[in-house]
Amino acid sequence: MKKFFKFGCLGIIALIVLVAILAAIGGGEESTDTGADTASDKKETSAPASDEKPAEKIHGIGKAVEVGNMMFTILEKTSAAQVGPSVLPEQASGKYVVINATVKNNSNEALTLDSSFFKLKQGEKTFEADAAASMSANQNEDGSIQNSLFLEQVNPGSEVTGKVVFDVAPEIADATDLQVQVQDGMFGTNTQLINLQ
Repeated sequence: MKKFFKFGCLGIIALIVLVAILAAIGGGEESTDTGADTASDKKETSAPASDEKPAEKIHGIGKAVEVGNMMFTILEKTSAAQVGPSVLPEQASGKYVVINATVKNNSNEALTLDSSFFKLKQGEKTFEADAAASMSANQNEDGSIQNSLFLEQVNPGSEVTGKVVFDVAPEIADATDLQVQVQDGMFGTNTQLINLQ
């Protein structure tokens, strides 16, 4: 009987200590998790504010638009079924949108322009420039290139004017909500939108 009483009391005390330890461990994890959740909640709520991009200002034809170290001016927007010299013109598979633009280099180094600096946009749709048609659109009747925005090197303070051509469906070419997105390099880290109205 004494043996049972001794074992029973020790067993009960051991059980109470074990429950207390488990409660402490479980409670500690809970409070640690809560703290971590609170910290991550704070991070999550503050993260979108830093990731948000400021809204692009939309410009119009004839207005000089500064993008990084470059200044873009869209002079005119036309549409055509073909571009280039009459001897060997480029034919559109749909209809061409032809943008006549001037680009000025405001940096301290020479920059190489490319037709990929221009993208035609209609809402969420983005259209790439047709490099072959753009080259052809900048040719004279004798085949010589007058100006081009395709791999054209522009020195600091200089500007070049040329045509960029997009081959799109006829209904898109005639749409009234077209815009050109201009960017300051091939990867487009800085961009601006220009309305083609």
